[in-house]
Amino acid sequence: MTTLIAKTVTKACVPIAILFSISLLLAGHNNPGGGFIGGVMFASAISLVYVVFGLDYIMSICNCKWEKFFALGLIISASTGFGAILFGHNFLRSTFMELHIPLIGEIELVSAGIFDIGVYFVVFGSILYIFKSTGDDE
Repeated sequence: MTTLIAKTVTKACVPIAILFSISLLLAGHNNPGGGFIGGVMFASAISLVYVVFGLDYIMSICNCKWEKFFALGLIISASTGFGAILFGHNFLRSTFMELHIPLIGEIELVSAGIFDIGVYFVVFGSILYIFKSTGDDE
């Protein structure tokens, strides 16, 4: 049984933690952060909801198959590695291109960012799958 204070603080903190995890993900290829720590941050935010509200509450909001996120992330990460081989480079070689968007300006797209997105999915998918499997009563 959790208190009203814990539930209120959780509802306020979880969206901020999720946005911070996305910020860590997007900044990872140039600054400290990346897919791993962003995925851990996302999983910890969802885990906080699990601890405070319970598994049934999470399943009523989002009955996600977390193992599918793990598989999707593994496919994305492996595709960036093998994609470099298709273009005649070494495995996991990173490349970039600059994209001009009107009213915004130049944006640098980096293949390491796509790899980080795959790692993000692998990390939070595996952690939340483990939490769901161990917390499920069946």
